[in-house]
Amino acid sequence: YSLCKELLSKQMHYDWGLRAVKSLLRQAGTLKRMEPESDENPVLCRALRDFNTPKITTLDMPIFLRLIKDLFPGCWPDPFSDEEFEKVCSATAKKRGLQPDKQFI
Repeated sequence: YSLCKELLSKQMHYDWGLRAVKSLLRQAGTLKRMEPESDENPVLCRALRDFNTPKITTLDMPIFLRLIKDLFPGCWPDPFSDEEFEKVCSATAKKRGLQPDKQFI
């Protein structure tokens, strides 16, 4: 997280402190319990990417993704997906007059 703090722009909603590290480790632990046979590197890579991507600005996104790829060379696991949940989100978005774009869902 110290690299994120140094390399990414200064945003009020970015939190790279110990609280964020604790939340990330908690998320990684949940993913590891869901897939106990998985290696730890892909699990941690996925947690770092998926947990932080929603709060990263568009301009910082390429830097952030490149940083993760540098930290975990050759490791780029598929994002976690829940098809049933995505269907519910898509239906709700349509009901509210929103476009159910893949990035939005």
